[in-house]
Amino acid sequence: MGETTYWEYEEFEFDNRVTNLMWTVCGDYTAQMALSEKTAMSKNIALYYGITAGGRRKHVDWELVDAYVRWRRQDGFLRDKLQTLIYLGINPMVINRLMAERPGIADIQRRSCREMTALLGGPRSQSFLDQVEFEVLQCLGEGKSLGDAPIQDFAKALLQGAEAGDTQGFLEAMDRLYLSWQGLSGVRRINWQAVLAQGEPARRSTSEFVEKTLSGLLERSGGRQNNTPEEGGAASAAGVIHLDPEQVENMNKQVAHYRGSAYIEAYQNRKIEARLCKGPHLDCKLHFTDGVLRSDCDGEFQKKYALRDYEANRKAYQENLLVYTRTIKQLRDGLIRTLVAEREKNPVAADAGAVDARKVWRVGRTPCARIFKRYESNDKGGYVVDLMLDASTSQKGREKLVAIQAYIVARALIEAGIPCRVTGFNSFLDYTVLKRFRDYDDHLEATDHIFEYYCESSNRDGLAIKAVTDTLYGRTEDNKILIVLSDGKPNDIHLERRDDRRVFRGERAYSGGTALGDTAKEVRIARQRGVSVLGVFTGDEKELEAEKLIYGKDFIYTREIRHFADIVMTYLKRVITS
Repeated sequence: MGETTYWEYEEFEFDNRVTNLMWTVCGDYTAQMALSEKTAMSKNIALYYGITAGGRRKHVDWELVDAYVRWRRQDGFLRDKLQTLIYLGINPMVINRLMAERPGIADIQRRSCREMTALLGGPRSQSFLDQVEFEVLQCLGEGKSLGDAPIQDFAKALLQGAEAGDTQGFLEAMDRLYLSWQGLSGVRRINWQAVLAQGEPARRSTSEFVEKTLSGLLERSGGRQNNTPEEGGAASAAGVIHLDPEQVENMNKQVAHYRGSAYIEAYQNRKIEARLCKGPHLDCKLHFTDGVLRSDCDGEFQKKYALRDYEANRKAYQENLLVYTRTIKQLRDGLIRTLVAEREKNPVAADAGAVDARKVWRVGRTPCARIFKRYESNDKGGYVVDLMLDASTSQKGREKLVAIQAYIVARALIEAGIPCRVTGFNSFLDYTVLKRFRDYDDHLEATDHIFEYYCESSNRDGLAIKAVTDTLYGRTEDNKILIVLSDGKPNDIHLERRDDRRVFRGERAYSGGTALGDTAKEVRIARQRGVSVLGVFTGDEKELEAEKLIYGKDFIYTREIRHFADIVMTYLKRVITS
């Protein structure tokens, strides 16, 4: 189980469940659970940590604990030893308090402590307190002691002290245990008034010490790796990585600044990433946006140039408005005729159904007379189309042509009554950016947003296709169609940044055979799940073999992007009539 570890967002739903558990226990929904309070050792242990984290916030008076430690330091008590002693008893103490409200917590504690002892295998060291720590876990998990007699006696006294009803009683029990352990005599008794009267603030919070020590318990099992900037974010052999929330927030701000804010809530986005960003896309991120012109964006420079591209594409369309309008009408009418023909009901001879009066005379005169008729059609149900446009630098210089052709296709589909979504895709940092020009059920005028199409950066086709089909699968139409316009050369490079505090575990050089194989795999998965996929190739002829590898027989090579609309409509008619 020590090898089954995960990055914070790969098990986002479960991680969120642990945090919610902490909130439920403590009742404070503004509280934050520190990374050192979480574990990937096992799900039972993670739940236990969530419960104890909430219990420490609800049932422990940390100001009193810090004041007590500070006061006892005046009597020569060693801070680290005293805080470690408190740490060993604090979780059993809060669990005892919580069990009075929720008896089922006892079972969770028993299972998690049993798993911890199995994973740890033994004490972290042969020091006295490390042996006591393991003995406590053994007692809570197995209900029996296995250590030497002094260790057993100390652990038993510690657990008895953890049965105290409040923080003050718990500290008094730990105080007596410390005095006995260190063999101290003649030490003044605790004067709680003097403890509370201290004015000096704590320099080292005991709650922070507990969190740090909790983290230390897991390091040897591979359950957690806490990375520091000095370590460069290097992952342990177990592969556990935790994102610095500040770094994540900075990356999110950058992508929103340059590409526009996301239209999906952060929580939902993390769930999608946890499900899709795996394999060669591990540690990649997704950004779903409507672009800088139609979403919140503080990049005035980006808005200026996006508006310039939109107006240029729109102007190119207006210059040949009559031609393009006629093309839309022809394609729309052709689609409608094809759909009507397929849905038309035609009579066929049958052995049952309505009587065909013209054939009644055959009864008794000819063998096997089929005097009935029934009506049949080739109607295969509804249709929905997803149109994906490669918006990477490889398409630079063809923005006007691509935008116009995509607009013609989308407009004809919508006017023919077929829902259509149009998405552009490229990369930014470790994000695959999916820019939505129009959604399935947007009004007709929203199709004009396709003229916002412009190209930059690289592309990670496999992840983009995976993200688009993820929502396409959920559509209720019987016939789902995905059309991808690209140059057949997926290419995305992960570049290390100086301030990066994590290790990127996905495919750093997403290009060549690796990228082609991954994109081809996603296309085949989509087809296996009932999606008709067409690749429209616009690259160099020498890259044809790569396109064949990705899309198989369902791809079309065109030297002229002007033929894109005709190609798509021909393919759609073939799908409808086949």
